[in-house]
Amino acid sequence: MTANASPPQFASVPAAVEQGLRLIHASPAPMLIVRGDSGMAAANPAFAALMEVSHIDWTPLAALLPGAADMAARILDGSLPQASTELELPTRIQLALSPVCEPDGAIVGVLGVAAAAPAQADQAARELGRLVELSPVGVVRYTLDGDILDCNDAFLSMLGLNEEDRRRGLNWRALTPPEWRDADDAGIARLQAHGLMPLIEKEFLHRDGRRIPVLVGAGNLLADRRQGFGVVIDISATRAAERALAESEARFRAITNAMPQMVWSTRPDGFHDYYNDQWYAFTGVPPGSTDGEGWNDMFHPDDQDAAWARWRHCLATGEPYEIEYRLRHHGGGYRWVLGRALPVRDAGGAIRRWMGTCTDIHEHKLTEDALREADQRKDEFLAMLGHELRNPLAPIRSAAALLPLAKDDPARVEHIGRVIARQSTHMTGLIDDLLDVSRVTRGLISLVQEDVAARLLVDEAVEQARPLIETRTHALAIADHADGACVHGDRKRLVQVIANLLANAAKYTPPGGRIVVTLAQVDGMVEIAVGDNGIGMAPDLVDSVFELFRQGQRTPDRAQGGLGIGLALVRKLVLLHGGRVRASSPGEGLGSEVVVALPACARPGTP
Repeated sequence: MTANASPPQFASVPAAVEQGLRLIHASPAPMLIVRGDSGMAAANPAFAALMEVSHIDWTPLAALLPGAADMAARILDGSLPQASTELELPTRIQLALSPVCEPDGAIVGVLGVAAAAPAQADQAARELGRLVELSPVGVVRYTLDGDILDCNDAFLSMLGLNEEDRRRGLNWRALTPPEWRDADDAGIARLQAHGLMPLIEKEFLHRDGRRIPVLVGAGNLLADRRQGFGVVIDISATRAAERALAESEARFRAITNAMPQMVWSTRPDGFHDYYNDQWYAFTGVPPGSTDGEGWNDMFHPDDQDAAWARWRHCLATGEPYEIEYRLRHHGGGYRWVLGRALPVRDAGGAIRRWMGTCTDIHEHKLTEDALREADQRKDEFLAMLGHELRNPLAPIRSAAALLPLAKDDPARVEHIGRVIARQSTHMTGLIDDLLDVSRVTRGLISLVQEDVAARLLVDEAVEQARPLIETRTHALAIADHADGACVHGDRKRLVQVIANLLANAAKYTPPGGRIVVTLAQVDGMVEIAVGDNGIGMAPDLVDSVFELFRQGQRTPDRAQGGLGIGLALVRKLVLLHGGRVRASSPGEGLGSEVVVALPACARPGTP
C-alpha cells in the first residue's frame, strides 16, 4: 500500500470513523484509527512502515499495540479525555490518542497519531517534511486564529499561489469566502472540544478569483492545542463531473419533454425510474406513481399479459422491445400506443439502461380498422351487386331466348315483353342509384331549387312507394303537424329522399307491418320522420347506417335488401340542402325511425 492509496471501504462503519479513515490515508503522518464497536484498528502506510509491515487493515488493537489497548478503552468509555504513551516498536515512538466523535458528541472511535521519540526527533521531522512535500494532498500547519504557519507545494498549487506568497504569510480565514465562515467556526469549535475535526466541505479562493471546492480535515497538536495540522483535498474535478452530469440530465429532460412522444427509462433490471412530462399529461397519473412495476397497471387488462411477457423476454435477451397495446388515457378510456425500447450498452456490451417511447397510434389504428371494414364492405357490396344484377339478367336472357319460339303467339310475346321491361326497370333503378351516389360524391350534381310544400313532397313519395307497400300488405299512416310548412330545394331529389326511406321501411318490415310518416316544424326546421315496426337495428348499425355499402345482416325475409347505398345517398342529398338526418331504433326486432330535417321557408304564395 502506498501513501496516496485510497482507503478500503467497509460496510456499516460509523460516519465519523469513516471520515477519520479517509483523513489518515490522506495524511503523510503515521496515523491509525480504532473502531469503538469492535476494537479493530486500521493504519495508514506511514504507520505500517513504523511497524515494518506492508499494511494494517482492521486488526485487533490489543494484538497490534498491547500497550495502547487499555488507554483506548478508557477514551472510548469517556473516562479519559486523551492520552499519550511511548511504545517500543521496531523504532521507539510516541503515540497520542484522542476520541473520534459523531456530530452529536457520541464517541465512536479513537484516533492515534505517532511520532518518533525525542531522541530521533530531528530525523523524524526531516522524514515527515519530505512526506508532506511529496504528498499530492494539501497539508498546512495552522493556528486557530487563522494563520498558516507552513504549507506544502500541493496546497500552494491548488490555489494558484507561489513561494513568495508563502514567505509573505498566508491566512486561511482570508482565503475563505464569507459564506463559509460559519462552517469554519463550527470546525474550530470541534477542534477546541475534541482536538480533531473530521472532513468537512468548504471552498477556498484561488488567486484568479475562482472558488475551489475542497474537503478539509484537521487535528490539533498535543503540545500546543492552539495550532495543528490540516489536510486539504481538492474536489474540483468531482464537483465538475457532478455539474456535467446534472447539466447532461437537464438537457436530457429538456429534450425528452420537447418531444411529442412519451419517453421513459429503466434500470438494467427493468425498474422504471423516469417518465417525461408527456407521459403524465397523457395518463393523468401523479408523478412517480408508475415507477417500478406500477406501469403495468396502466395497460388495458386484455393487454397486460402480452406486454409483461414481451418485456421480460427483452430483459432476458437484450432484444429491442416493440409492442402495440392500449394505454389508459387521462380521459378515462384507453388509447392504442406503440411501445418501443432499446438497450443502452457500455463499452463491454453490458446493458446500463433501457430507453423507451410510447407513441399514440390510436387514430392510426382506428383508420386501419375503418379501412379494413370499408374494404370488407366493398367486397360484400361487389358480391351483392353481382347478385342483384344477375337476378334480372336471368329472366331477361330466358325471355330473349323464348322470343323466336313465340313469334306466332302474340299473347306470349306480350308476356315476354312485360318480363323484359320489368327486369330492365329494376336494373335501371340499381344503376341509377349507383350513378347518383357517384355524382353526388364527386360534386357533379346540380340542384334545381324552388319553394315546395313539405306535404306535397310526402304525397309524391308515397305515390312512388305505394306499389311496394301494398305488395307487402303494410298499413301506411301520415300524421301532418307541419301546418303547411314548405322547404326550399330540388323537388325531384327531395321526393327521391323520402321515397327511399319509405321503400326501406317497406322492405325491412315483415308483411302486414305498419309505417308512419310524421311531419312537424321544430326550431325553424321541417322534420319528416318515417317510422316502422320492422326488424329494427342493432346499436352499431344505427351509428353507421348512413355509411356507403353499410347493411344489416341479410335474412330470408329481406332477400331483396338492395346494395346498401340508399341511406348514404339520402344523407348526401339532405346535406346538400343544408339539412340533417338521423336514425334511431330501440333494438333488433323493435322497428326503427329515420328523421330528415330541412330548413323551413315561407308558405308558397305568401309574401
